Amino acid sequence: MMRRLSETRRQSPRQERLKGAKEVQIERRWRDALLQGGSSADFRQAYDELHREFLRQQGQGAEPGEADIYGQVNPRAGAEDRVRAVLLRAAGSGKRILEVGTGDGLTSYLLAQQGNEVITIDVSEVALQHARVRWGKDTGLALTHALGDARELSWADASFDLVISENLVEHISPADMRRHLAEVRRVLISGGHYVLYTPSRLWSGRVSAGFHLHVYTLRELCAMLREHGFVPTWIEPRLLHRTGRLISVGGLGLRFVMAYEALLGAWRVHRWPYALKARVIPSVMVSAQREEGA
Repeated sequence: MMRRLSETRRQSPRQERLKGAKEVQIERRWRDALLQGGSSADFRQAYDELHREFLRQQGQGAEPGEADIYGQVNPRAGAEDRVRAVLLRAAGSGKRILEVGTGDGLTSYLLAQQGNEVITIDVSEVALQHARVRWGKDTGLALTHALGDARELSWADASFDLVISENLVEHISPADMRRHLAEVRRVLISGGHYVLYTPSRLWSGRVSAGFHLHVYTLRELCAMLREHGFVPTWIEPRLLHRTGRLISVGGLGLRFVMAYEALLGAWRVHRWPYALKARVIPSVMVSAQREEGA
């Protein structure tokens, strides 16, 4: 497992990479439609176009292959590998898990390797095809790749012990986020958790840019989760990396973190050097429990 994680580690932070002209054109063509609650077909076409552009930049053909769909053009940073480590630790084994947003496909594969029954969905058929080729060969794993929309989950009530997403919710509008959270709550068992990670707004100071339709602060995300019947606790992936322990913070501790986050915002932390921001900005990663009996 650790070898797989190290293989995906890159040095370039996602937030600071330069986009190609073609990628910018795709975002401009689709952004307004997606912000206004585009159809599943709209989202699929937009992200299929984007992923094909990533493949083109890497010299990959249209047919699915072994290469990482994001590869050099949109690489994972080391911080995101720490997020993945949290997801794996939080999941443990023996659970029925829904991953919303397949991405490169490695997270769902590792979760299945741990002895979980995993369904991973993505709105992009291109992303799913590449994930199936790279990670779907082990027929001994309980791993299913399916086309799906985060705003309309096609499973019965109380189908999953755990729902996870990483770098997903910033790609939907606030109105669609409310639909998404209602659906996640519906498919979770009573007492189940939604563990999600999204980039902090403090990195850039911008609420929205490109296909990041709405970028959250920890305070805003937790408020929205509470509105939809979840009890949120904060997880800082750096702490697992440094201590070996998965620590979640709720109650008064969570309020303290949100006050610290607000202070950093007032100090315009987005203008600080990257190395300093990487040390001081709290991650927006939350484990949100659906209340027992709710």
